[in-house]
Amino acid sequence: MILTSVDRYGWETIRAGHERRYLLLNIVPCETKKQWRLFENIPETLHEGNRYFLPPFPGSVSRLARRSHPFHNHGELFPFIAYRDGRPVGRIAAIINETHNKYHNDQTGFFGFFDFIDDGDVAAGLLQVTEDILTKRGRTLMRGPVNPTQNDECGLLVEGFDSQPFVLMPYNPEYYPARYDELGLTKARDLYAYYIDDELPTMARTERIVERLKKKTNITVRGISLKNLEKELEIIEYLFNTTLVREWSFMPTTKADLEFAARDLKAILDPSMVLIAEVHGKPVGFSLTIPNVNEFMNDARRSKGLLRLLRLAWYVKTRRPRTARLAVLGVLPEFRSKGVAPVFYFESLKRGVRNYIAGELSWVQDINAEANKTAEIMGVRRYKSYRIYEKTLES
Repeated sequence: MILTSVDRYGWETIRAGHERRYLLLNIVPCETKKQWRLFENIPETLHEGNRYFLPPFPGSVSRLARRSHPFHNHGELFPFIAYRDGRPVGRIAAIINETHNKYHNDQTGFFGFFDFIDDGDVAAGLLQVTEDILTKRGRTLMRGPVNPTQNDECGLLVEGFDSQPFVLMPYNPEYYPARYDELGLTKARDLYAYYIDDELPTMARTERIVERLKKKTNITVRGISLKNLEKELEIIEYLFNTTLVREWSFMPTTKADLEFAARDLKAILDPSMVLIAEVHGKPVGFSLTIPNVNEFMNDARRSKGLLRLLRLAWYVKTRRPRTARLAVLGVLPEFRSKGVAPVFYFESLKRGVRNYIAGELSWVQDINAEANKTAEIMGVRRYKSYRIYEKTLES
């Protein structure tokens, strides 16, 4: 039997129909600041012995409790913590995303922040609570993990467990995929991550081709201007919502989302690596490369609480990451067939190779044949796969 707290939302007692030995699991909604801090730290509690796991940056999850967070402009979050014998053994969040539902005209609900000990009862109990909430809210399909949207950390690592994640990419132990399968969750899409060495074997040959294309396309590439950040964010919003619109499960971004992200990343971003492509002065492409500050977390993880936060602040102020993640790369559809796309892709990659010793291109959807082919031509190596799962909900 799985017990959940009953509160103003009317969450009920849920009974798990498993023929297993009796185990009492207490699943409670996360509401207080203390509970939110615990919710953020549960993965570290469960996986701190795993050398590839990195904890989240302090406050990066618990700040979702604030109504001022831009996610609450278009969504609802129902976080839960699972306890056994008074000890936390897992967490999950049921997620309603009205922007996604309106854009796609569907009734998809989401789950995210799904972490658990290697125990099928714990995973099943948490997911059952989430399914019940989404069903009561009229959702007919459940998809995830997304934390809390597909524009944030998303996907379950299913291949490439032997290295630490790059910035804003998730990590989970190897037992997670099998548990997902047991829960009846099935693959919706795979997302690929490519490793970028500082010595790409095809760089010289590709550069000769690109130089010829540059003359034909009249493309120029520039970094953003922090002095004109508001105007630049307007351009980025337009480019993000037009260049990536054909991506599966695409969710448009808003100015509020971008302003929030800009404040978040301002201390670490290199403006020369946030690129805008222009043809005859018209913005036609956008790419975002983020310095891999997870390198700092690897050093700071030995400290806890405030000391960890102070260490991270010091590292950001005094150090420069040696690696980076090419996180967003898009060109307007009408310019892709005119040679602009390969020029811009190459320029974004070349600047990364020039400024960092290595990097990651992530993520690329498995069905994006053009982007995966371009990555292959550029000589980068696919080394990780993440999976988005889904499950039909029974009303």
